[in-house]
Amino acid sequence: MKAKIIAITALASASLSLNAQKLTYTPDLVLGHRSYTYMHNVNYYFNDRIKLNNLTLFDTEYTKDKENIFFIRNTLAYNLTKKFSVNAAFGMKNPGAFFSAYVQYRIAKPTYSISYSIGTTYQKGFSLEQSVSLEYMPYLKEDLQGYFSVLAIGNIDNSGYPRGLQFARLGVKQDKMMYGIASNFDQFNNGKKTLENIGAFVKYNF
Repeated sequence: MKAKIIAITALASASLSLNAQKLTYTPDLVLGHRSYTYMHNVNYYFNDRIKLNNLTLFDTEYTKDKENIFFIRNTLAYNLTKKFSVNAAFGMKNPGAFFSAYVQYRIAKPTYSISYSIGTTYQKGFSLEQSVSLEYMPYLKEDLQGYFSVLAIGNIDNSGYPRGLQFARLGVKQDKMMYGIASNFDQFNNGKKTLENIGAFVKYNF
């Protein structure tokens, strides 16, 4: 547990010390009924076409400490156009190392963003992986926006549906901070094992 906290703190400190014009850091913390979840996205822009992304997630139960989830993915993305990119990634997740290659279509506007990705992941065999991400931030008044986001990822292989997740957030956005209610749902081994976590979240765009 202490090692996780130290690693997270060190990564955050190192990220913030880089050139702020080229880097974005977005942590997301959920305090739920089953566990607490820390997730972040760090993007480093080499130029208009090449980007390096780190997505890290730790989901740790309060007491049992038996159903912990971890996910660390490092992705190199190359923008073919403003909306299409090709991506190569490697990382670690339950139950081990993985490699991915995928294409992504993304639209980003001031009050919403939509992205869809499809490709292949290798972790003890190949699987087809698809993901959908949606953010909607309508203005409620001049300095206050609503905030709604959904992230869904699913893997399909010869055995069926080995891994999937759905994260949802509903709340408000004030400047760079978002907060409200959150729900995390994870499925493993064709849904034979499922985990839920519902609670409150806070998210910040550095």
